[in-house]
Amino acid sequence: MTGLSGLDAAGRRRSPATLPGYHAGRPPRNKGMRYPADPPTIDEIVAVMRHTSDDRHGWRVRAMIVVFWRAGLRIQEALALAEHDLDHRRGSILVRRGKGGRRREVGWTSGDGNSCARG
Repeated sequence: MTGLSGLDAAGRRRSPATLPGYHAGRPPRNKGMRYPADPPTIDEIVAVMRHTSDDRHGWRVRAMIVVFWRAGLRIQEALALAEHDLDHRRGSILVRRGKGGRRREVGWTSGDGNSCARG
């Protein structure tokens, strides 16, 4: 990059928005706006689960959806789970690195009283 000129290293014009100070003094366009939570309905979740295949990959997708839904996990939290994070006796899941890097434990039951039942 050539200093503060309007050209990049390849000699192409840069957008003025990429230059320092372009947005200085202006509030963000979305400042103060609130976006309400829009979780999927139970019917939508069941419909997604019904559209998965009936092989091992489909079973894995359905298991992930159930974990998201029942334990209230975020996607990254669920993808980072290992088998030793599940406590079958207590019916809990240990999230090692949750939102903000925090460690937390969440309860999880299958809905019929059997905690973490394998099927």
